[in-house]
Amino acid sequence: MSSRNDSNKINYIPKTVLTILFYLLTTSVFSQWQQLNGPKGGHVRSILFDGYTVYAATGGGVLASDNDGNSWSFRNTDLKSCDTKSLTQLGTYVFVSSDENVFRSNNHGLSWENSGVGLDGKYVKNLTVCNNVLFAATYLRGIFSSADTGNTWTAVNNGFPAKYAYYLATDGSNIFAGTYKDGMYRSTDMGNSWSSINTGLTELNIMAIMCFDGNVYASTLSSGVFVSSDNGITWIPLSTNIPSVKGFAHLNGILYAASSGGGVYTSLDSAQTWYTINSGLSETNLWAIGTSDSVIYVGVKSGNIYKRVITAGYWTLSSNIVFNACTGSLTNSGSSLLAGTHGSGFYKSDDDGSNWTRISSIWTVETRSVISSGALVFAGTDMLGVFKSINNGVSFSMVNNGLSSAWIQAFTICAGNLFAGSGEEGVFVTSNGGSNWSAVNSGLGSLNILSLASDNQNVFAGTSDSGIFITPDLGANWFAVNNGLNSNCITAIQSVYGYLFAGTKTDGIYVSTDQGANWIQMSNGIPSQSNIRCMHIYDTIIFSGTEVGEIFASVDYGNNWIDISNGLSGSPVLSLWAFGNYLFAGMNAGGVWKLPLSQITGISDKKANTNFSIYPNPSSNEITVVADQMYAKGWITIYNLKGQGLIKKEFENHRIKVDISKLMPGAYLLKYDGGGKISSTRFIKE
Repeated sequence: MSSRNDSNKINYIPKTVLTILFYLLTTSVFSQWQQLNGPKGGHVRSILFDGYTVYAATGGGVLASDNDGNSWSFRNTDLKSCDTKSLTQLGTYVFVSSDENVFRSNNHGLSWENSGVGLDGKYVKNLTVCNNVLFAATYLRGIFSSADTGNTWTAVNNGFPAKYAYYLATDGSNIFAGTYKDGMYRSTDMGNSWSSINTGLTELNIMAIMCFDGNVYASTLSSGVFVSSDNGITWIPLSTNIPSVKGFAHLNGILYAASSGGGVYTSLDSAQTWYTINSGLSETNLWAIGTSDSVIYVGVKSGNIYKRVITAGYWTLSSNIVFNACTGSLTNSGSSLLAGTHGSGFYKSDDDGSNWTRISSIWTVETRSVISSGALVFAGTDMLGVFKSINNGVSFSMVNNGLSSAWIQAFTICAGNLFAGSGEEGVFVTSNGGSNWSAVNSGLGSLNILSLASDNQNVFAGTSDSGIFITPDLGANWFAVNNGLNSNCITAIQSVYGYLFAGTKTDGIYVSTDQGANWIQMSNGIPSQSNIRCMHIYDTIIFSGTEVGEIFASVDYGNNWIDISNGLSGSPVLSLWAFGNYLFAGMNAGGVWKLPLSQITGISDKKANTNFSIYPNPSSNEITVVADQMYAKGWITIYNLKGQGLIKKEFENHRIKVDISKLMPGAYLLKYDGGGKISSTRFIKE
């Protein structure tokens, strides 16, 4: 825990105001969080039997059963990401991949640990084992191998240029890598080199691979299944067009295929003929299949698991445990609360989170970021770029013209321009609501953008490995601004009233009052070396969520932080958003939680998520009002605390300067009315 002399503290608000706010906040630390009914998790992606326990990797963590699927429970202890993808076994360890790392367990999933640090922060889609070597397929970072049971990992990408390594399989000599968009690759030398093997494939989106009885089977997104009898040199389509196979399995010489929409197919003659075996299977949108000694298991989109004992000949429901999603991004548009999840889709709630509706027009399950501006909503995904809504999130369409990256991790708005930060190709900007994008990366020292923020003059980009960069000219040029920062991984950035806050992965929170030129660590009250996962600003209160499931609030611009996590369960905290009367928190495998803002601030008439910013605040002579909306036109009115209107000005072109020199010192309310929306916030006249 850090401590600082008074001379190092940033404190420009009148002490009486801070005293009142600090008292209101500290007297509410015993307020209770309420877990909401969703968004629901789902999508069982992988099933593994280790000889004793059956495991299922889901969008809410790892389900496990020690009694042949008669009962299941989640085993997520120490899983830092429960957006789990793929399961495999090596020696005494079971491994599960996630959108942030690979984890391993040697006690049947009762606890998990990071499998080294080489894959930390990387999206690992699939795992396999060949000759006691682990292989990991990642998004954006290629393929990795580990020869020491996951303690260390090495990139093995010679000849493998694909961005999205989707599936791995091996026959003991060859390793096959199926990709999204780039087809099939093969390595004959344990990953040291790769070659493309696409002859005969009519589609290059590979969903699943299996090596069986001298053949290699590869399913595609929309063109059925292909088979190769010459180790992938040539491919031919199966005579039976099985739709959208998500996984293969075999047991006692019999082949099985899990279809997304068609249920389970089986073949007794090495894939020459197939037929369905769906008796008792009430859901046919399958995502995974696996076997034990005498049971076949399938996982479905809803998160349920079915099993079929070989001797029984019919399916029974094995698990219907209801679980919540990993909610990685939150915003509001109009009267709706919007939630993007990791691995379970995009959701909308019109009743403060009591009920949720899945928005199917964003058809990928992974949303990495979301931002709203009036009725406009933009969602950044992990494989399909940006989706846009013009009706408060009711429906979306893709807007990727000019985007060379499909992985969008952050958004911000500056002077009517929308900026998007990608996972591997830097920053893009649009001035026409997403119709066209342009890359703006001159001077950026890293193209892996984790966070973006704007003070409506400058845009700030937080990177995974090179700290923070600023552009004063809408992306034309970027400059590093890292003086005083002791961490290169910037997980979150927020700007308010001339203060810039940076959350780091290893060193808590930093604050700058000079547009990032200098930084001071301001983590008093937050455990030292905290991993800050998210930040959000409501009025003048700054909230931060951590890796270990804590939420802190500061009312004095970061000088002191108060823990407001009482009653909150789970970790990490993935997202925060204030809307209406509540502070909402998106949790890892916990859906969304909420806490009344009145219990935090003691003030019930604040309006969260105003449409504009004011700086400097406090000010003695002049303030600048800047619209956060992409298209802003209306009126601003300044009121005293008696409700008397003192100054009224027409507001357009996103920015206006207001002379307040004739106002008496004190607190004032500034009200914005434009585009059918009314918002307000306070400022101080010195």
